[in-house]
Amino acid sequence: MMLFFDVGETLASEERWLGSWADWFGVPKSAFFAALGALIEARRPHQELFALFRPGIDVAAERDQRSARGISDRFTPDDLYPDALPTLQWARAAGHRIGISGNTSAHTEEFARSLGVADVVGSSQRWGVAKPDPGFFRRLIAEAGCPPDEIVYVGDRVDNDVLPALAAGLRAIHIVRGPWGVVQARWPEAEGLRRIRSLAELPAMVGGG
Repeated sequence: MMLFFDVGETLASEERWLGSWADWFGVPKSAFFAALGALIEARRPHQELFALFRPGIDVAAERDQRSARGISDRFTPDDLYPDALPTLQWARAAGHRIGISGNTSAHTEEFARSLGVADVVGSSQRWGVAKPDPGFFRRLIAEAGCPPDEIVYVGDRVDNDVLPALAAGLRAIHIVRGPWGVVQARWPEAEGLRRIRSLAELPAMVGGG
C-alpha cells in the first residue's frame, strides 16, 4: 500500500506563517483566524483573507517585502506536528511506500524531501495542476506507479483532498485538524468519511503493509 500525505495541516502546521500575516497587517491573530474560519464556512477562497485586511493588496509584492525583512511562508522542521515524523517512520517500517504532495510550491517539495522518508514527492507548482482538479490525482497515481485503490490519501480538506481522491478511485482519510479540517468536518458531505484526529491513529486504521 502507498500512503500519500498532504503537507499543510496534515504533516505540518500552518499556524506560524499564517499568524505572521496577522502581525504583518497589525491585527490580532484571533481576528485573523476568525476571519479565515468564516471564509471556510462560507466556502469562499481563502486567498480573499488578505484583501479583507488590506483591500487591493498585491500578495506577490507583499511576499517580496516580507522576504526582504526575513519573513518567510516556507515550512521549517519546527512546523511539523509532533505525530508527523513518528507516523512516517512507522509507515516505512511497516512496509508502506510513502508519498508527499499537495497544493504547494516547489520549495515545499524541498522541505518534504528533507524529511528523508518519501518515495515520491510532488507539488501543484511543479506538476502544473492543483487540487481538487482530477488531473492532480491522475498525476499522483502515475507518480505512485500502482493502482489507485492501493493508494491512501491523507489530508485535512474535505473539498480539496478527500472527496476528489475518492472520486479518482483512491482511498482517503480526513484528518480533522487546522482551520479547514475542523470546519469542514461539519459539512454534510463529510458525513461517513474515514476520519482521524491525529496521525497517531493511522496505524490502527490502515495496518501494516
